[in-house]
Amino acid sequence: MNINSHTNFKVYTPDYIAKEMIDKSLNIGEYCYNNLWITGYDIDGKALLICKNNILKMLKKYEIEGKKINLVEINSLMEEIDKTYDIILGNPPYFGEKNNKEIFTDMKKYKFGKENYEGKMDYAYFFIAKGIDLLKDGGILTYITTNYWFKADHAKKLREKIKKYTTFKYINNYNRSVFEDAVGQHNVVFTLTKEKIKGRLEVIDNKEKYYIDSDKIYNYKDKIILAENEDLERLDRVYNGRTHFLGELLNINQGIVSGYDRAFIFDSYDKKYSEYLKPFYKNKDINQYSYNPNKYWILYLDSKVALNEKISKHMNPYKERLSRRREVLKFIINWWELQWARDEKIFNVPKIIGRQRSKINKFSYSEGEFYGSADIYYLTPKVENINLFYILGYLNSKVFYDWFKYNGKMKGDNLELYATPLKETPIYYSADKSEIAYIEKLVKKQIEYYDEKTQKLIDRYFLNLNYEK
Repeated sequence: MNINSHTNFKVYTPDYIAKEMIDKSLNIGEYCYNNLWITGYDIDGKALLICKNNILKMLKKYEIEGKKINLVEINSLMEEIDKTYDIILGNPPYFGEKNNKEIFTDMKKYKFGKENYEGKMDYAYFFIAKGIDLLKDGGILTYITTNYWFKADHAKKLREKIKKYTTFKYINNYNRSVFEDAVGQHNVVFTLTKEKIKGRLEVIDNKEKYYIDSDKIYNYKDKIILAENEDLERLDRVYNGRTHFLGELLNINQGIVSGYDRAFIFDSYDKKYSEYLKPFYKNKDINQYSYNPNKYWILYLDSKVALNEKISKHMNPYKERLSRRREVLKFIINWWELQWARDEKIFNVPKIIGRQRSKINKFSYSEGEFYGSADIYYLTPKVENINLFYILGYLNSKVFYDWFKYNGKMKGDNLELYATPLKETPIYYSADKSEIAYIEKLVKKQIEYYDEKTQKLIDRYFLNLNYEK
């Protein structure tokens, strides 16, 4: 049965589709079921059995018995399937390449796998791509997956394929796990059709329902943005009103990776190691414009530090564990060194510091020693005469939050303020020195004592710059 692609289909299950088809069969005289209507593929025999039983229960209600349910236990990704379908449903497995390299290596041996592979991708992407290949023109695909691929750097190839061949019809972004045994997932159900048309896309995002133009769902980097048309227009003005991207003005670096915190992090200052101890901060210490006093100290041992009796006495109990680190085994670092000490300069120069993950944008300013963990990012001037206070005001503004919420990375309700999306963030950097001085004065007031009225002035400035241009 061919389904008109403009029909208001949203979320399907195999037994639901079978029911719809049986109901339509009454138009030709009586309820009937054709075993060619539905074909199921799965590598998991138990999953196929559940599917079969659900369809049989539904058929029983119509007093239809003795019908074959066409289910096949195979890995459909690695099989050449010479049929195309009107409707494809799926709940693919979600796992990354990092701990499953053999599976991805096997996929690349096949033409389909090689064509659709992208480094650091998720296995589920193959299933979406395969579904598109197996759809008839005008056919419908409905899947439930995680929502990370909407913006993931390693899903570019998948989004290109979706944009080229299909149109979204429905997206329900639960942004939480819908499975009891999969805590921490952020799921989405989506429906698309294999055709390129302009139309209205129904979106349910965190239980809020709205409609947007289907051709406007992709941003300037072809990432998928869920926002109402009014919001999309506002974000376009932010982008088009930019003078720079942050990465053109700032170096953006991650904090220290020790490789084994127990060996390097101290709860209190120990005079014995005074020449090596540095004040150490964690992600949660950073607030908007300010940061908490450090509670910890780090034994900062980089390539410039030679092993001596004092260091040996402290580090020897951890030697076996530290020696198993990848960089030690590859002779990149000595066993007593921090795994990634970074360029020490970034911890001591004037800089903006920011949380890697936070519900709101939290950036502060530091001129002195500020050694931090890998979940802290350091933003230092890339070009001369850049005013860090002006940029700090922008990073803590509602304009920045709004932009990053839609165009940056999110995990659940948290902003994921990683280097790449930060570098790609547009900014209007004024050429008017009086404007720079105005924001600098307000930001310095916020550093001294945070005040909501002052923040409203900062927000208003950046709102007017970006939205009225």
